[in-house]
Amino acid sequence: MEGKQYPKKGDIHIGNDVWIGYNATIMAGVTIGDGAIIATNSTVIKDVEPYSIVGGNPAIEIKKRFSTEMIDRLLKLKWWDWDIEKITKNVQTLTGKDIALLEK
Repeated sequence: MEGKQYPKKGDIHIGNDVWIGYNATIMAGVTIGDGAIIATNSTVIKDVEPYSIVGGNPAIEIKKRFSTEMIDRLLKLKWWDWDIEKITKNVQTLTGKDIALLEK
């Protein structure tokens, strides 16, 4: 193998708050957006939009987790960058449905 060069497809980038199902395969060079869900046994060959649910072989978008407006608001919130004290203080609200309480 010495002296041979192989194509480099790029790194895999996985966003924050991503759920990856059992036995899912993510190919080189793919970016998984924040909040995405990858279904079990899926093969992801192209980028996944934030807060999308994808599945299959090859994986395709099944649906968005939230409305476009809500996705924009969640991406601006970036709760995963908060310090642990702020996350702990807001854990009930983070798991709730009223995002306005977090946008203060």
